[in-house]
Parts: sequence; structure tokens; C-alpha cells
Amino acid sequence: MKARNLIFTAAISILTTIFTAGVFANEQADVFERTYVCDCVGNEDNTLFLVRTLYEDTWHMAIYAFVNGLYNKDIQMHLIWDEATATASIRGLVYSPFSKNFYFTSAFRNGDDDTTPGLWQVSFLDQNNSESFKLYHEHMDDGIGYLLTNKKGVWLLKDEIDNKTGEWWTYSSLYQIEDENGRYLCRKQNEIPGNTPDSTKTNKFHSIVSFESNKENFPKPDNIKYEMNAIFQNTDYTILICDSDEKSWWVYDCIAEIPTKYESFTSAFNAAQAIDRNYEAELTQSAQQENGESPAASRVILQILALLCFAVTVLSVVYLIIRKIKQGKKNATALIERNKMIFGIQEAERAKISRDIHDSVVQDIRVLRLETENLVVDDASKQRQTKIEDIATDCIIKLRNICYNLTPAELATHNEGDSSKLELISIINSLVQQFSSRTHIPCVFKVDEGFEYPVLEKEKTQNLFRVIQEALTNIEKHSYATQASIFIKKDGSSLIIYVTDDGIGCNPEDLDKKLKSKEHLGLRSMKDRMELIGGSIEFFTAQNDGMEIKLQLPLENAE
Repeated sequence: MKARNLIFTAAISILTTIFTAGVFANEQADVFERTYVCDCVGNEDNTLFLVRTLYEDTWHMAIYAFVNGLYNKDIQMHLIWDEATATASIRGLVYSPFSKNFYFTSAFRNGDDDTTPGLWQVSFLDQNNSESFKLYHEHMDDGIGYLLTNKKGVWLLKDEIDNKTGEWWTYSSLYQIEDENGRYLCRKQNEIPGNTPDSTKTNKFHSIVSFESNKENFPKPDNIKYEMNAIFQNTDYTILICDSDEKSWWVYDCIAEIPTKYESFTSAFNAAQAIDRNYEAELTQSAQQENGESPAASRVILQILALLCFAVTVLSVVYLIIRKIKQGKKNATALIERNKMIFGIQEAERAKISRDIHDSVVQDIRVLRLETENLVVDDASKQRQTKIEDIATDCIIKLRNICYNLTPAELATHNEGDSSKLELISIINSLVQQFSSRTHIPCVFKVDEGFEYPVLEKEKTQNLFRVIQEALTNIEKHSYATQASIFIKKDGSSLIIYVTDDGIGCNPEDLDKKLKSKEHLGLRSMKDRMELIGGSIEFFTAQNDGMEIKLQLPLENAE
């Protein structure tokens, strides 16, 4: 389209140069110098143009045929029609791609000669020869007309004389000049068929004269390309015409031959676009049928392809999810095995360090205390002797506490034996007593009434002990608690242990961050140990409201 517009512009520039510079014979030069090029329209390859001109001296219009050429000597120009006496008499040059003919309209008669107004058809026997033309005239009453083409033919909107009232050019009518097969028709299109009142049999479209006399104030649509688009437009399969009320618009369906009125240009234009889409879809369907393609079969194929794509997508997603789950389980199993190995090594190292301290340092300090007691000293040194004995005794107690924390005697005894089961309650009771004695924080240990003391696997007992031990250590170091408690009960097939304190507690969000952080190993190890033995751990706390830790362990392997 841009290229075509550029060619039109170039053609008008060439024509203007021809008329003003006098390229042709000298006898015609004075005429061309007084001629203006107003409009032109070309054929498909822009080799042949019909040109509308205006004579400056007489102010009347004429039509020329113009054959384009590479050089000035190849250019041909020939007068086609020169009978218009008014400046605005000739309108609407158009080229028909169907019949290869040109059309223009003449609005007014030449003096008393009423053969001038109407539609003129220009046929060229040779597209490269501007003189090989024929003229055909379709007589009509006086009135301005404009021409348009679309995929269904050539169309004319023309002002009419009201035969009933005798009024001139108060409305316009639509004519089809050609159909898409190039057949010449020239028939009025806006008579509505069917049982309709006489008053509605003719649609009175907006008058062209009325528009041109008031076009400065006329409400114009947004998509205007040419002046007449304000009242006359086309799409591929429709014609849009402004109503005489200047607000409503008519959409003429060129295939169904039915005009429909809409309240605004926007609604009319949208309806025209919808009509075009429907006809294009029908043409596509027809083309498929002609090629042996069934629209229903095509839809089925598309649906099958869509379902296959959907199925492949779903299967891919399911595969990825299963793979991720398996990988997650594999990673979880690997993590548990790793933790089991780490905690096993820790227990072995704790036991070794505990034995080493007990068998070496503790025994040496005990010997030192006995030797100090057996010393014979004078009365002045007696007080210092007693103080040294007390310090030695205190060191022994502290070292024994360290050894107990590393490996309680109950666990150490079983570690040295072959037993695979451990009784839990007595071990926890010893831990509570040791905690209260060391920290001077009262800790109550209670067992639910009717509770049967479970005997658990050694690994589970060890890990439960370490989790409770870490909880009591946190109470000692961080909670500022005045009392603590441990309560054990059975809930269904699960063992429930609550460790509670009345300390300062903490913010739940901060606690979640600590559980995920690599820096807080104590909390992380509590969580890892419970997961290792198939249990769970929950923390219930609030700022300045203490903390409650809930340990839950299935008892399917307990006795």
C-alpha cells in the first residue's frame, strides 16, 4: 500500500510537470500550462492512469488517460472526456480490478444537454495505448456521486432528486456498478425486500451536497483517510454509509444485500468487521472442502493434537514430580543415614572422652585430695588445707557432671553391654535430678497415671535423652526460668514428652529462623535427632511467656 501511494504521488508530480512544462506539442502547451491535476487512479501495475484535471481559465473539469513510461518520449496523454461545465462536476475516479475498466461520475448537465450527468465507463482495448479507449454512459439525474471498490464489486453513492417532493439532493442512494465477476449491473441496492412499510423501502443516506456544504462542522470518524470517508466507507464485504441524521450509520452487507442501521460509527464499523470475519471463515471452509479437507475432520485432528500435547505436558509434569519426590526421598534417606553416622560417632567419642576424664583427671584429683587430707600441718595452715580439699572436691564434682553429660552412667552401662533395648524413664529421672542439683532450678518430672514404662531401642533412647538434655541446657543458659517440668504420657500408639519452662520465651518467627540457620546447632540437632528416630518436635512459645517443647515418637517397636 505504501509503495502504491508513492507511485500515485510520483504520477501526480509527473503529470503536474507535464501540464506546467508543456512536454507535448506546442499547440497544446498553452492549454496544459493552465491545467491543474486534481486526482488520478491507476491500474494494478500502475502503467495506465485516469486523470481528473481542472482548467484554470474556464474552471471546468476534464478526464485524461495517461500511459506511464520510463522516459518522456514513452509517456502518452490523451483527452478522454471534456464536457463538464462546473468545477465540482466530476467525482469519484475508480479502477475496477474485475473488468479492468475505469469509472467516473458527472454530476451536472452541460447547459440544456441532459446527456452529460451520470456514470461513465472507460474501457481500454490496449492498456499501453491511451487512445485505444471506449466510453459508455449510464444516464442519471443530476447529483454528485462517489465510487468505491471492495471484494464484491464497484459501488456508487449518489445524490438523488426526491420524485415525490421534487427536492434536490436531500439524500443519497447506493448503487452496485459491477459484481466480483466484472459484470456490469448499475442497480440501486438500498431498497429493502420483504413485507415492510412503504416508508422504509428506501434508506435515505446522507446527502453528499449537504456534507460538502458543512464538512468543516461535520462529526468525522477516527479512521478517515479521504474526505468522503466521513460519510462513505468500505470493508472487504460491506459498505458503510452515514445516515441523514449525521449520527447513525448503515452497514450494507454486500453478499446478503441487507442494510442494517447502527447508532454510531464505532458500532457499525465493528459489525462490518464481524461480517468480514464470518465470510472469510466461510471461504476458508469452502476452500478446505474443495481440497478434500473436512472442517470437522480438521477440528478433530486439531483437538487430538491438542489433547496429545496436553497429555505429553501432564506426563512430563508428573514425571518431574515423581522424579523430584524420589530424589527428595533419596536425599532424605541419605540425610538420615548421614545423621545416624554422625550421631553414632559423637556417642562413641563422648563415651571415650568421658572414660578418659574419669580414669585420668578425676582419679588424679581424688588422689591429690587424699594426699592433702593426710598432710600433717600446724594450726595456722589447717584452714588452707581444708580450702584445698574443698576445691579438689568441687573439681571432682564438676568433672563428674561433665562426664555425665557426655555419657550418662545408664547409657554407658548399656553401651558396654550387648543389650539393644533401654528403659527410658529411669534415665530421664537421673537427668532431671542431675540438672536440678547442678543449676538449682527446680525441675519436676511427672509420668501420666497408668503409663506403662516403655523399653525402647537403644538408638531411640539415646536420641531422646540427647534432645531432652539439649532442652534442659537451653533452659539453663538462655531462658532465665525459675522452674521447669517434664511430663510423659501415651497418646494412642505414640509417646508424648513435654519439656516446659516459665522463662522469657522468644518470638516464634525468630525461632523459625534459628531452626533453619546453620549457626544454631543445638536446635538443629534436636530436630535432626527426632527425624532420625522417626519422631517429631514442635516448639510453642511467645515473648515473655516461657516455652513448651513437644516430642512425639511412635511406639510400634516399644515393649
